[in-house]
Amino acid sequence: MNHLIVGPSTHGVTAYALALAEAVNAPVLREETFSDNPLPSGPVHVTFTDHLLGPSPADAVDALLARLGDRPFSISLHDIPQPEEGEDRFSRRAAAYRRVADAATLAVVNSRHEASFFDGDPTVIRLPIPRIESTFDPVPGTVGVLGYLYPGKGHEDLISSLGGSHTLRFLGSVSPGHEDWAKRLAPYAEITGWIDDAQLAVEMGRTEVPVCAHRHFSASGSLMTWLGAGRTVLATDSAYTREIDEWLPGRVTLVADGDWAAATEAFEPQVVEPPVYGWVEVAEEWRKAWAACGLT
Repeated sequence: MNHLIVGPSTHGVTAYALALAEAVNAPVLREETFSDNPLPSGPVHVTFTDHLLGPSPADAVDALLARLGDRPFSISLHDIPQPEEGEDRFSRRAAAYRRVADAATLAVVNSRHEASFFDGDPTVIRLPIPRIESTFDPVPGTVGVLGYLYPGKGHEDLISSLGGSHTLRFLGSVSPGHEDWAKRLAPYAEITGWIDDAQLAVEMGRTEVPVCAHRHFSASGSLMTWLGAGRTVLATDSAYTREIDEWLPGRVTLVADGDWAAATEAFEPQVVEPPVYGWVEVAEEWRKAWAACGLT
């Protein structure tokens, strides 16, 4: 089955799509920007986030369904709409996501929390946990957030709650369009900018308290990366993080009401054996899901 993969390779959703195709040894139809080029015959797999496929959610789905025609297809859905986006944006995105999920032969999401958004019953295949070889050598008093920097991921909440009592380390580059916002954070934290995988592993090991402080999230590659380094993590108490805590007990400490100061003071950093759930396991789940609905 051909995999249609759209977007820059640096985008998290595109990176997931490329890694999945490699893991299942699938042929790839690769596009930096979405086109209307004819597709080969037969079923197609698509990794979907609306802004990579069109100027609006409705346009993205219209264009994708028109291009797919009547062929069967599977779809991996990412950046699931949330009410916190605002009523208008949520309404437009929600209608588009539900429409494309209903049209798919197989629709897949990354958590039970995401599945609850849909009227149907999409399949849940969790994000892989990459094995990270990271030497634990923390700088005392450091608190770290991993991944792209953008509003809503909790950076400001940590600055406000910790009030300078700890050294904040934001490990990652600024998402395009948020450069001015990030400049306002710079006086209060170390922002590494983009770093390669080897350097990221070093910087993770130098961080005493890993934090996932997202205000609203339904799946998190950042959390999976910390877990892949064997780290225990402070994370916002949410339906998603409770789900991960149930799946992998003892690895996530849930923080309610944004009380990061108290949680950080009470936190005892640990390194444990990382979970065994990488691309081998994820690929096998995808193969089973495709086979169950006749897609090969």
